[in-house]
Amino acid sequence: MDAPSDYDLLKGCIAGERRAWHAFVERFTRYVYFLIRLTAKKHATEFGPEETADLHNDLFLALLEDDCRRLRAYRGENGCSVRSWVRIITIRRCLDALRKRRRFVSLDAGGDDEAPRAPVLTDDGPDPLQALLAQADAERRAQLETLTEGLSERDRLLLEMIYVRKMSADAIAATLRIKKGALYTRKTRLIKRLRALAVEAGLADP
Repeated sequence: MDAPSDYDLLKGCIAGERRAWHAFVERFTRYVYFLIRLTAKKHATEFGPEETADLHNDLFLALLEDDCRRLRAYRGENGCSVRSWVRIITIRRCLDALRKRRRFVSLDAGGDDEAPRAPVLTDDGPDPLQALLAQADAERRAQLETLTEGLSERDRLLLEMIYVRKMSADAIAATLRIKKGALYTRKTRLIKRLRALAVEAGLADP
């Protein structure tokens, strides 16, 4: 009998099948550990064994929260596989952990440390969101990050590809199976939406 696909396991988890959940965790555990270490390495740091284990456990527990809300959010649109989706979620949580660590270090050092820089877009051309982040202080930058929670899963996925994974425009277009022109149109709309949210929250001038 063939092993169930990643998507079949995900559906089984949503349905409350314990066997599917255990198989899902077993299938992605090593991959998640690898991504945690890789993300830390890319940011010139590392997580200790306990912190790595905590990140791993917290990630899978978060998938079960609110009646598997995050699992239900997966749509598999534009060719995004379950494995790619797990990668995005893992990297996001690792970066959140690194931000918290840097804020703690900054406060503990009396504010001497430089605030963590916001992710930078990798494609060409000026970016109004990048300029907004650059001029914001640490507190406003943290508030701005929370605005992304109001975006759709599809927009957050695009944001992750641009800001977190720092993929090139060509790579993103190939992954999403769209033309570069359509990608830039989506990116422009996304940035306008984020700027509008920032204005509403009082984080940027109209």
